[in-house]
Amino acid sequence: MPQHRTMDADQARSWLAARKPQDHTLLDVRQDWEYAEAHLPGARHIPLGELAERAGELDPGRPTVVYCRTGGRSAAAAALLAGRGFAQVFNLAGGITAWSGAAAAGPPDAGLRALPENGDPAQIVLRAWGMEAALGDFYTAMAGQTRGEVAATLTRLAGFEERHKARLLETYRRMTGREPEPGAGGSPGEAAPLEGGLSAAEFIALHGPDFTDPRAVVETGMMFEAQAMDLYARCAARAATPEARDLLATLAREEQAHLKALGSVLDRLDRD
Repeated sequence: MPQHRTMDADQARSWLAARKPQDHTLLDVRQDWEYAEAHLPGARHIPLGELAERAGELDPGRPTVVYCRTGGRSAAAAALLAGRGFAQVFNLAGGITAWSGAAAAGPPDAGLRALPENGDPAQIVLRAWGMEAALGDFYTAMAGQTRGEVAATLTRLAGFEERHKARLLETYRRMTGREPEPGAGGSPGEAAPLEGGLSAAEFIALHGPDFTDPRAVVETGMMFEAQAMDLYARCAARAATPEARDLLATLAREEQAHLKALGSVLDRLDRD
């Protein structure tokens, strides 16, 4: 009988980091409300009770990592998929409870209208530009309100977002042979909203008292990066063209690197 294998959280984190989003399936088999509350970036969502009927939505040739809250439901899901001929199936031991990395929030379709994975690739590029602009605005604003290593890290991340924007703009030019029209739905000239539909300035104004603590600034940056990585990874796995898929996968991996940089700063703050 086909068998699935088990990974602990550290093994799964390393395994996922070494692969592009389109080269594997990360599957969350918890209930809808659990996924919306928190999920691993890039995860597909099929509740365990629906998996037998919906297994055909998944690619049996891709390695599949399955998780739930603590590992019990996902073990059953992994066995089901292995029994249906899925080539490589791994159960995340301890589930999302054991996961200490970044998590994202929102329902399975969260953000997909803002960054439609099956839409016009050029439009995807412009929407991504808007997301990068919003993150850059947040980092720049918060760098001016913090000091020392936190300010330096935020300034560095703002520079990374500028490079992302430049790459996306060049990609748009290459795809279309023209310049984008300013302000057209996330194109250059208009930053996309952050969490809850707010601009960077509106978010900071609303949550300003929370940002007296450098930890709150770093944790908020990590929240935004996790949301961006989640959206890029989910869209890359479903993108309609190889160029859009590769670009989105690259952006997802770079947001993951940003998360690691912020996590290192948070670790040092917690030790101080």
